[in-house]
Amino acid sequence: MRTIGLGLLVTILAITPVAAQVRADPGVVIGNRIAVRVNVTLADEDTPYYPVRNVSVAFARSAADTVVGRTDEAGVVTVLLSPGDYTVSTTAPVAWKGTWYSWTLPVAVRADMPAVEFSRANARVGAGSPVARAPATRQVQSPGDVSPGTGSGVSSGGAVRWLSMEVGAEGGLTRLGNGSGSDAGYGGSGAFVGGLGPVALALGYRYTRISYGNDLEPGNIRGGTAELRYHLRPGSAPIRPYIGAVASVGEWLESESLSDERSTMRMFGGTVGAQFGLATSVRLHVSVTAAGTSTRTSSDASSTGLFAAANLGLTFDIFSPAR
Repeated sequence: MRTIGLGLLVTILAITPVAAQVRADPGVVIGNRIAVRVNVTLADEDTPYYPVRNVSVAFARSAADTVVGRTDEAGVVTVLLSPGDYTVSTTAPVAWKGTWYSWTLPVAVRADMPAVEFSRANARVGAGSPVARAPATRQVQSPGDVSPGTGSGVSSGGAVRWLSMEVGAEGGLTRLGNGSGSDAGYGGSGAFVGGLGPVALALGYRYTRISYGNDLEPGNIRGGTAELRYHLRPGSAPIRPYIGAVASVGEWLESESLSDERSTMRMFGGTVGAQFGLATSVRLHVSVTAAGTSTRTSSDASSTGLFAAANLGLTFDIFSPAR
């Protein structure tokens, strides 16, 4: 049934031209065509990551067989092509910080191929007024496209909006109160992360079980978290590192073997992490958090401590136009 539905979709789209790029991972085979993705980015010492938007990219096998696509807000264009050898190039130079950049690369289109990277390292660089280059035939994606549909979350001329959900397990060390040693802890966390370009806000929940020695009952930390992040390489980059500041409000339940006392707890610190692309909408998420803690008991006694944990989990895109 799925094969029949896909065949019907391809037949319909073969009749009606589609002026939209594909939403598929690079190297995926759809029908008798292959998804080809091009990432167009620039960078220098002041700007570590700059997606080049609204750039026209031509995929030419001959003068009469040329497909043209345009990069989105994340500097990404993906089209469906028949297997073979192509020349992939920008149709006009790109201006950035007073310099013009253009790209032309030979590409072998095949199953499981990686994304094509247009960057400063493989660009032709020039100064002065550029001379636009246009292919002999400007065909906006040949028949057989798969349309991304609507509601992608990209507004023309605006920053990329995205929303994802994170879940993960974590382990680390805590030192609470006046103790001189650290106790091991383990638990998990989850969050919804919404972003606008490279800046994101994560709202979630964290639970950590503290294991004491000497046969004492464990204690636990639990509460809501808020994290403000800055992604150093947002969008479609396969590895997306970020830094952030995290705050948490919750409670600390001490071991029943000690006092069985509940205390309010606040944490504030920093986090460093990275996401690694696994599939169209799933990424591996690794992060490290270090924070200072402040607890206050019902009798108004207060104490401070430290919390440190490493988290390993998955990020699921709810909507992400960059992928």
